[in-house]
Amino acid sequence: MSDDASVPSSPSPRTPRAEVRERLLAAGAAVFAEQGVHEARLDDVAARAGFSKGAVYSNFSSKEDLLAQVMQRATNLVLGSLRELVRADIAAVDIGDVVRAAFGRHDQGPQFALLSEFRGYAIRHPEFLPEFVRQRRELQDGVLELVELWFGAHPEIDPGMPLEDFATVLIGANVGIVFDAEALPGVNPGEVVAALVEAVIRRR
Repeated sequence: MSDDASVPSSPSPRTPRAEVRERLLAAGAAVFAEQGVHEARLDDVAARAGFSKGAVYSNFSSKEDLLAQVMQRATNLVLGSLRELVRADIAAVDIGDVVRAAFGRHDQGPQFALLSEFRGYAIRHPEFLPEFVRQRRELQDGVLELVELWFGAHPEIDPGMPLEDFATVLIGANVGIVFDAEALPGVNPGEVVAALVEAVIRRR
């Protein structure tokens, strides 16, 4: 499945390695989402990033390695955004608006196209499935950590279910709405998830 390595020239020494890697990851995300994992070529990723294919192979061992790192970058961006906004001291009356702000930071369309490709590839290539599971578990654990942080600071609020289930419901609601976006015109997943959070908190 991996492209054969023909290692042309590397990027200019003036380009920091971290910048090269970030540009390749961003380009990989765009190419995988647009073309699909099977059709995507590492030449296209390199060209999108402004480098030769040699730059790809000096940073990633294969197309599969690039795919895994592209998805890890997406996972890190989601969790990083949530961790910046969700704090223990946020009042119950404000938590819904915090959720809306978190969702408003990013367009989920391209990210979900990428996630769909990642999932499809993992289904068709069982050897890649553990990496998919690891990253999705990392997201679940990260959201659960934030849920536990907030509810731990607000013992007066009872979510009515185990916190792990609540975190799973939040993620599942978002993924389901984004997946069915074309069939749900005008439905904003951030608004729905925020309303779900507010409904749980207002039950007392």
